[in-house]
Amino acid sequence: MRKIQNPHLFQRREIGLALTFIGGFIDAYTFVQRGGVLAAGQTGNLIFLSVDIAQRNLPGAVTKVATVMGFMLGVTLVRVLQYHIQPRSHYWRLLSLVGGLLVCLLVGALPPAVPNLVVVPPLALVMAMQTTTFGTIVGHGYNNVFSTGNLKKATSALAAYSLTSDPEQLLTSRVYFELVGCFTGGALVSALLQLLWTTRTIWVAAGLLGGVSLYYGYLLYRRSQAKHDE
Repeated sequence: MRKIQNPHLFQRREIGLALTFIGGFIDAYTFVQRGGVLAAGQTGNLIFLSVDIAQRNLPGAVTKVATVMGFMLGVTLVRVLQYHIQPRSHYWRLLSLVGGLLVCLLVGALPPAVPNLVVVPPLALVMAMQTTTFGTIVGHGYNNVFSTGNLKKATSALAAYSLTSDPEQLLTSRVYFELVGCFTGGALVSALLQLLWTTRTIWVAAGLLGGVSLYYGYLLYRRSQAKHDE
């Protein structure tokens, strides 16, 4: 019962790990299927943008710029939703998950000939919403759509543990290494499935987002019922 009454259900470990798996899955999908563009890894996109400019690859450069702008718009949209909806409803975080689900379904239905400019920026938008809405796991800040920060924190905590023998640092390191593993696993599974299903592979991400949405919604419902019964 105490777990259900926790005011921070969105921080649950299983939710964070599942979303990080999905983040790796979608980044690998867009990189392979959509011209080497990353839906969430904007650091990589900025590097690729610089290369496109140097090589005078205008279509590629425009796609990268639009993707970065889509990511920024997703972050902004979450803050707007949080400001207007959070005070009235605890279900507001579900909007980012449902939005991601719908975009993934739509992208999977589009033919491969549809330009990357049409496909990747909407995915960047919903990935930004996902990582902004779910930015904490068991009390630790993290990213569920890219992994550099998680890897840095995992290594830093492990180094701190080796110096101090502080068990809290070991637990922290374990959480972040789990996140890195899930991101890598999601990317690997995506790459393998694309060998079979190509552009339709994104529907797997839609199914996973649907599962996380149902699970998180169920937890919120159980918590509201528990409060009502008190």
